[in-house]
Amino acid sequence: MEVLKQNKFETGENVLKHNDLTFYMLEHESSLKIEHLIDYNAIILDGTDVDFTRTILKKFRSHSNHNYYLKPIFLINYKVLNDPFIEELHDGVILSAEQIPEKSNEVHEIETRITHLDHEPGVTFEIQLFKKIVSFLYTRETRNIKPFPYVYSSIGYTYPIVSVNFDSFEEFRVLEILTWAESENLIWPDFVDRAYFCNSCKAGHLSFREVCPTCDSSNMKSQDLVHHFPCGYIGPISDFRNTIDTNMSCPKCSKNLRHIGVDYDKPSLINHCQNCDEVFQDYLVKAKCVHCKHDGDVQYLLSKNINSYKLTKKGRFAATSGIMGQMSEKEDEIFGSVNSNTFHTMMHYENERMKSNASLKANIAALHLENIFDLTRKLGKIKEKVFLTEMVHIIRENIRTTDFINVTNPSMIFICILDTELATANYYLTKMSDKLKELVNNNFDKFDLHTEFKVEPLQREISFEKQMKELIKFLVESHD
Repeated sequence: MEVLKQNKFETGENVLKHNDLTFYMLEHESSLKIEHLIDYNAIILDGTDVDFTRTILKKFRSHSNHNYYLKPIFLINYKVLNDPFIEELHDGVILSAEQIPEKSNEVHEIETRITHLDHEPGVTFEIQLFKKIVSFLYTRETRNIKPFPYVYSSIGYTYPIVSVNFDSFEEFRVLEILTWAESENLIWPDFVDRAYFCNSCKAGHLSFREVCPTCDSSNMKSQDLVHHFPCGYIGPISDFRNTIDTNMSCPKCSKNLRHIGVDYDKPSLINHCQNCDEVFQDYLVKAKCVHCKHDGDVQYLLSKNINSYKLTKKGRFAATSGIMGQMSEKEDEIFGSVNSNTFHTMMHYENERMKSNASLKANIAALHLENIFDLTRKLGKIKEKVFLTEMVHIIRENIRTTDFINVTNPSMIFICILDTELATANYYLTKMSDKLKELVNNNFDKFDLHTEFKVEPLQREISFEKQMKELIKFLVESHD
């Protein structure tokens, strides 16, 4: 505080007044609570302790009340450390008390721009959050949302004004929010990088290893593969060496190898696993997630563009006029199917329809994909949904448009087949089961999908729920 104690300022304990503004000096030994600071026009934050500075900035900028997250914050006693999370979230650095009048003008300008903002609550999480972002950008007269490589980020990059709203374990949602804003034409992307993420927890800190294709061990030794031209022998370079000198001789014809390119060449490498003693040329590459320890093939990693963004005209107006996007948080169901509640309701209506007319008939089919989780574990949630959508599309191609489907979980699919003979319904299931096996086998390294199904007439005498449970029990227990 000594640096601020000048005669032209009114000072109290941690409070400085200049004209009609009050600044609160938040020192690094202070409490981390900020609730008592709502009525001050601006905060002067002691930047001596970097961790304290980062924590306080996050508490303000992540707050849901605009009186906190838009409050001007200036740093004092701060040495630039190129920490993007700090650099992007403060409003300037104060070196001496003489700068207070200059900062007072900035505070007035920010407060004036705050009066222009639309403060109507958004109807979805995406709209609420993005209104916070564009409000901050508008009051600071900037239009850019930039990514920065950041060691403290679980995805390896941070967009400070967006990332501040999420805990580290859910930072992948930052990319989802920005993708949503791009789809709503609120921002315009400019490609920066392409990053890869764990398909289990979506973290970006991955350890890539070359592993044995037999036992997955990374304990391997590699050596050159040598091709001897005169006799055609091909083997590891260790076969050609001796323990006496550095000369090499062919173990097949005993001739010395003198000149590479004339007597021999080295067409490739050969690998020897020290764990299982396997010898092979092509190794596998796996990625182990540092966060959740999931170890998977690199082909199943999630990939995402890391873009820099600029606000579009619609995005700039969003701060003062609101966001009219209609994106809502939809239930996570597969296109072409109905969710479980809807399926149960439709089945009850069908049961009532059959009770009122004895000539009507319907079949309930249960399709069990016994080992599907061995595949979906590798895909991750995003690719899993794409894959399930394709499966539902194949099923729908083999039934009529009036029939309906429910994906209870990836391993159990229910289908209601209306006004069809039981034998015909069984034929439909056989055909679609074969198609699903073909789809998986062709697209996932010849993965052998195990399927089992059972089709029954919809019962009039017992409840649909009971019949459904019996079908599940039959299919699951038949493989125990």
